Amino acid sequence: MTLAALQHAMRQWLETGDPALAAETGVREPAGLDVYLNNYRTQLVDCLEAAFPQTRNWLGQADFGQIARRHIMACPPTAWTLADYPAGFAAGLAEWLPGDLVAAELAVFELALGKAMTGADRLPLARTMLGSLDWPAVALCHAAGGQLLLQRSNAAAIWSALARGHDAPPPQVADAAIRILVWRCDWVPCFRTLDADEIAIFEALSQPTPFTDICAMLARDLGEQEAVQRLGTLLARWAEDEAVSVAVQETV
Repeated sequence: MTLAALQHAMRQWLETGDPALAAETGVREPAGLDVYLNNYRTQLVDCLEAAFPQTRNWLGQADFGQIARRHIMACPPTAWTLADYPAGFAAGLAEWLPGDLVAAELAVFELALGKAMTGADRLPLARTMLGSLDWPAVALCHAAGGQLLLQRSNAAAIWSALARGHDAPPPQVADAAIRILVWRCDWVPCFRTLDADEIAIFEALSQPTPFTDICAMLARDLGEQEAVQRLGTLLARWAEDEAVSVAVQETV
């Protein structure tokens, strides 16, 4: 047996656990193979538990472990790094638990918080910049790790309670979905629910958006005078939270 054939047989057996495939590895002692299988599954379960600690707390250790093992056998890793593996679990939890929207959205929420910590650094808008920027030349974009989540449950509130060691509030599902902004500030993952007039703005900020375009969006919805006042409030809030980044910085 060539090394390539042995590696292929081992991978097939590890991913399925099928005893019939064990013979194709050429190993004569099944007990020895079981050690590899146990290590493989344990490493992936540990990976999922590390990525979704509050989802595990919500479901309970036993149920989370059972679902994690089912997911591992149904969806083996395909990327070169285990850092990419949790994404599939978050996306698939809705299928594993179709009646528990909170669990599915809680996993998506935790995944977003984790991704916020690994997002590329960006120059945050700070209060000290507000009076010095040449605003017609400025473009804004999401802060480091910034992304939008569309959720209908109170998964974010449940995460907050569990992360603080408190009892989780009762699960709730709203008729209308809300937009939650996730980003990183001073190496801390942050989140908040967006106001209605912020949603279109932050959707546009997935790409560098001229400040003049943001002004035009608010003026279209609120009128020019009210838009000026609202924009001042939003800029102060974004700068305080470092929730947006300066894509183009020009000083006068």
